[in-house]
Amino acid sequence: MNKEIEELNKQIAVLNQKGRFKEAEPLLRRATQLARREYGENHSAYGTILNDLGGLYRTIGEYSKSESCFLEALEIFGNTIGKDHSGYATCANNLAGLYRLTRDYTRAEQLFLEAWDIYARTVGEEHFLYASNLNNLSLLYQDMGNYDKAEQLGEQALEIVGRTNGESSDSYATSLGNLAAVCIAKGNLAKAESLLQQALEIFSKTVGTEGLQYGFALNSLAGVYYRKGDHEQAEQLYVRTLNILDKLWGKEHLTYASGLTNLGLLYETMANYGKAEQCYLQSLDIRRRILGQGGPEYIDNLNSLALLYEKMGNHAKAEDFRA
Repeated sequence: MNKEIEELNKQIAVLNQKGRFKEAEPLLRRATQLARREYGENHSAYGTILNDLGGLYRTIGEYSKSESCFLEALEIFGNTIGKDHSGYATCANNLAGLYRLTRDYTRAEQLFLEAWDIYARTVGEEHFLYASNLNNLSLLYQDMGNYDKAEQLGEQALEIVGRTNGESSDSYATSLGNLAAVCIAKGNLAKAESLLQQALEIFSKTVGTEGLQYGFALNSLAGVYYRKGDHEQAEQLYVRTLNILDKLWGKEHLTYASGLTNLGLLYETMANYGKAEQCYLQSLDIRRRILGQGGPEYIDNLNSLALLYEKMGNHAKAEDFRA
């Protein structure tokens, strides 16, 4: 690999680990330009860096740019390594993840299913990539409201990961969390709580109680307590999650904004409208700076504020925020 590209990739990895995606973006664009010059526009190495750039744009909410990168990378992989290769399937899986974020569920399902078929024929049905794709499909069907199908795929993925990676691995704990999300959506809170407690026990031993994955599992468990009406316990876990995210990534991060939104919804349910407003406004400000005034998350945030102001009787302000 070109030495400059290699050095850029190291810097990008450090920035991504710290959640400093905006700073990583110009470096990754530079690496993409160098790869195009070094390898040409129809080489799998160039496609790989394009795929990485698409993932970065997806993370920071530049969805149009992300789609362009993924589509170009997918075409390159199709022309070089072929459409029956796990690398092609992984890029298709990434593009499907983008379409899931933008709620284009038809195209997301089509690509996830295509990747599923390729993985089955290339790496086999006992491989982590195959199981990971099942997890992604499970989450998509959850979004689509097909909870039975989502749970079936989540259970299948969990079994595969347990056999291949072991039941004390991070990937197994992550699969437990994915299945728990489906159970929450179905209203099976007892099962969700049990799954998340298992996941937290594993993560406490692997990444520690200040690790990112532990924080995600805590956030999900807070959601269980919220739905059970145990608001005090939910608040404690949401606040604890935010503290973990702050230590790892800081307060200028989309995941931190999502945590604020969850806490705001809890406060709204508790009729603590002042705290809810504070959380919603802070999360909106973060999203505006990172995503700009667009994207599903930003629009949802605006509507949450509008509904809150309606409850507060401030109809004029509600109209100002209604998307």
